[in-house]
Amino acid sequence: MRLATLLALVVAALPGAALAQSEYQPPPRVNADDLAISFVSGRYVSPVTCKLADGGQVELFDSIELKSAPEAAGGSSLKATFYGIQVEGAQYCYSGIERRVPDRRGVLHLHFRTRNRPDYGVADFRRMVKAGSLTYHAHRGSLRVREMGGDDPAAAERALDFDGGDSRLVVDGVGEGSDGAKLISRYLERNPPKEGTPGRYFSFRFIAKDGSEFTYYAIQDDRRWR
Repeated sequence: MRLATLLALVVAALPGAALAQSEYQPPPRVNADDLAISFVSGRYVSPVTCKLADGGQVELFDSIELKSAPEAAGGSSLKATFYGIQVEGAQYCYSGIERRVPDRRGVLHLHFRTRNRPDYGVADFRRMVKAGSLTYHAHRGSLRVREMGGDDPAAAERALDFDGGDSRLVVDGVGEGSDGAKLISRYLERNPPKEGTPGRYFSFRFIAKDGSEFTYYAIQDDRRWR
């Protein structure tokens, strides 16, 4: 799904965004950075399969949550929480597009750079979405990345630093025919969305301070509403 399509869903949900049949309603007043946070906020999953030490395997989800968080100096940041892969005794985990998927856990705080003009917020953000990918700059946080299995868990663990610098999150839609689209298609075959509920899917590319990066194909977790 393209970012522009997802944006229409978010704007339509803003207070005052609807047009009454008999009267004109002005565009809602909201800063572009607040809209940027609302645009990606939600609980997301990415399906993985884990091979267990006893020879069995289990299918589960790698989960993250993005939401608004107040800042001490005022305003809000985008808080990204990585819950990791909740499984014991796994030798390794993989997905439909990756041979190995590590366990990632931690919290990142990001912000979206834009001018502080609520009267132009919707127009500004709509223009940014049409221009392409959206970038959220990290200003603090880190991730603990652990390769599943192995005799020495500590040796297979490393940290990704997102404490400023050029660390960031790049958000994009999921293109047709891409690896992400294949992963999402397989998920939807087993977990069809609730009728009347539009699915939200993103490509989240996280780039750490040292330049290392990974892509998380995000599927909105709507299982609780079934």
